[in-house]
Amino acid sequence: MSPGSRLLVAAGPLAGVGARARSWRAWRQPLAAASAGAALTGTVALANPFQHHLWPPCPLHRLTGLWCPFCGGTRALWAAAHLQFRLMVHEDVLLPAVAFLAAWGWLAWLGRSTGWWQWPDPRNPKVEAVAAAVLVCFTVLRNLPWLAVLAPLGRT
Repeated sequence: MSPGSRLLVAAGPLAGVGARARSWRAWRQPLAAASAGAALTGTVALANPFQHHLWPPCPLHRLTGLWCPFCGGTRALWAAAHLQFRLMVHEDVLLPAVAFLAAWGWLAWLGRSTGWWQWPDPRNPKVEAVAAAVLVCFTVLRNLPWLAVLAPLGRT
């Protein structure tokens, strides 16, 4: 290998990747979080939440009768795991947005941990403000009588 080709390799896409990025420690926490998410999804996919409760009912719904933004989320996750997207949207239309934000945050975390890429962190004030506004608006809208279509189908 000539000295010029070594220079090109050093300036390539993995030029800044050191021993830390290749080590198991850099991957350990992001992979543990992904494994926990996969285990949770697998648990929901195997146990049908339409037939029995996997977790205690939503405390907000239990106390007030109002649907929170995450009511129906377990059933929506089950529907998504079984590729029943129409049912997923009927149960909780926010699940795709929540999944997108979770994937974005996980990939940004993995990139920072390994040093392979730098994505903007979704945990910034602008994204948090928009997410909070969407959650509040969705909560109000899904509890209006004329928008009952936004309430979960598998009502508890």
